[in-house]
Amino acid sequence: MKKKILVALAGFIVFIFFFVLLAPARVVLPWFIQGIPQVAVQGVSGTVWNTSLDSVLYNGNTINDVAIKTSFWNLLLANLKSDISVNDQNLMLDGRIIVNSDQLRIEDARYQLDVSSLQTWLKLPVSELSGSLIGHIDNAVLQIDDLIDLQANGYWQNAVVGYPNSVLELGDIHFTIERTEDGKALLTITNNPGMLDLKGTLEIALDKKYRLTISTKTDIPSHIKQWLTKLGRTENNRIYIKWNGRLP
Repeated sequence: MKKKILVALAGFIVFIFFFVLLAPARVVLPWFIQGIPQVAVQGVSGTVWNTSLDSVLYNGNTINDVAIKTSFWNLLLANLKSDISVNDQNLMLDGRIIVNSDQLRIEDARYQLDVSSLQTWLKLPVSELSGSLIGHIDNAVLQIDDLIDLQANGYWQNAVVGYPNSVLELGDIHFTIERTEDGKALLTITNNPGMLDLKGTLEIALDKKYRLTISTKTDIPSHIKQWLTKLGRTENNRIYIKWNGRLP
């Protein structure tokens, strides 16, 4: 009798195992996001372990063509470890995401982002932003109310900034991204051989407040200098500009 019960129990466990393993993602995924009203998904296909999404909507923004492959064995250890791939027209991302009970981690991820998609977010006093942000995220660790770690780098390829009646072609702007001591994300320009000799930082906090601090040399064409001096102050042969704002 005991043997029959054990066989039945083992069979039930195997059934559950394969049911979960092969469960349609369109059935299971809503369970995971039902507590996140800002997120919606469309066109879900595949299984829990190999999921494809036509699009993900977050706060009114759409990301298309998302694929997620999840490690079952890490899930057994209470870590949701997935390889994620995004091939949206504005965003490319290819890396690893690890989620446990209190932490989100991104590791070894390549990214490429169309800069024009950021213009409505940053609300800077410019008429145009174009080019691509290309780089690598070594490590990013986020808890609910704290940025634990951030190590990334990249460059703004073919950077263009538009202003009234003209545009600035800035070449490639290289930068690093790291965590500050008070838990903010800090982007620092490390190299820009363009006409402005651009230097500065962009600091973003978890409450979505940001502060942009940049400077350029003063030995630049007069029409550009006239526009920049309206936005900032001149000191020690450089023009300094500061801009505070809040992301949507």
